[in-house]
Amino acid sequence: KNRIKMAKLALALLATPAVAFFGGGGQAAPRGVVDTTADIGVDPGPITPGGFFFEEKESLARRRAVEIKHGRIAMMAFLGMMVQELGITFPGSITLDGSVQFSDILKDGMGFPALENIPRFGLFQIVAFGFIAETAAMPAGQYTGGPQNLPGGYDGSVGTIPGGYPFTEQITDPAARTRTLTCELQNGRAAMLGTFGAMCHSCVDSCDHHFFYPITHN
Repeated sequence: KNRIKMAKLALALLATPAVAFFGGGGQAAPRGVVDTTADIGVDPGPITPGGFFFEEKESLARRRAVEIKHGRIAMMAFLGMMVQELGITFPGSITLDGSVQFSDILKDGMGFPALENIPRFGLFQIVAFGFIAETAAMPAGQYTGGPQNLPGGYDGSVGTIPGGYPFTEQITDPAARTRTLTCELQNGRAAMLGTFGAMCHSCVDSCDHHFFYPITHN
């Protein structure tokens, strides 16, 4: 049953228009389009930059960094939703006394119904982890950073997060770097839309509070 669900989810992802994931990275900008790559460190994608938000350069890097960071969170969330939809949970109990099993969290559905089954101290730990990550490990107020000082990059924090992109060499070729960063940006945009849609499904009674009910139950 899980294999069938996985196959359906994989087919749905493959059917997503390619431009939503990889658009704009390897193509030259049309004539007349404002070149903002030098200012934001990444190709803006299949859109024509213009208007107040692109003219107001001082906050452009901040807005682009926020978009990149939100996209990264959404990509991780979407993968987490797929794992839950497949019924994969940690073994054992979420509480020390064994009163709440990890498998019990999804008994009433996914998303917000599942949050209601997490003990209050567990929710506090999640919020505390996010607070530490946003203020110390990966400061939300740091909009550019890393070895190349790019939007969404980090200078790192001793003992928690290494600077730049860990476990990989820095891409120094401008064309290759722009394409790679653009792919990340487009994947993040698609993930933000997909995550929001899945959250809406989990709130609907007719979807039995599942993230991908129209895919996995048809």
